[in-house]
Amino acid sequence: MKRFLALCAILPGLGVFGTAGLGLVTTASGQTVVDGSMPKAPTPFVSSSLKALVSRAQDKHAAVRHLSVHETVEKKQVLCGEVSTDPASPPSEGSFMQFGALEGSDGPIVFEGRDIPAALDFREVNQWINYGADMEDLEEMGCAPEGSYRAYSDKLNKVLQHRKVDGLR
Repeated sequence: MKRFLALCAILPGLGVFGTAGLGLVTTASGQTVVDGSMPKAPTPFVSSSLKALVSRAQDKHAAVRHLSVHETVEKKQVLCGEVSTDPASPPSEGSFMQFGALEGSDGPIVFEGRDIPAALDFREVNQWINYGADMEDLEEMGCAPEGSYRAYSDKLNKVLQHRKVDGLR
């Protein structure tokens, strides 16, 4: 009987039974939390969102940091943080991108925080507008500071207006 009780105490700690109802801290395969911000008892939504981030990485390795979980008014969970697919250990500071995931949605949204160039080729405009849409979604989820999308949009519009003026000359 003592052996059985010892096994019941040891096996869950080794992850033999997974996380089903045990509240164990586990990370997705190939994903590393580099700053200790993993929630103490990740929900299935948090675990599946982190796994989805890893599946988007070509080399199946992703480092995450600044993880936080909050609820919307509709009582849906939102996971926010930053992700890097830089294979270096530790990942370079500039390689981290903001991400957010909303419970019940398709998957995590990652904002590739690229600097807007001083001039854009006409064929690239839609791509830059789509990047902005990702920032808008993250702001609506509460994963980006309020006004982030507005700042991005204002900067993009300034570059696009400059393009129009140059095109007329």
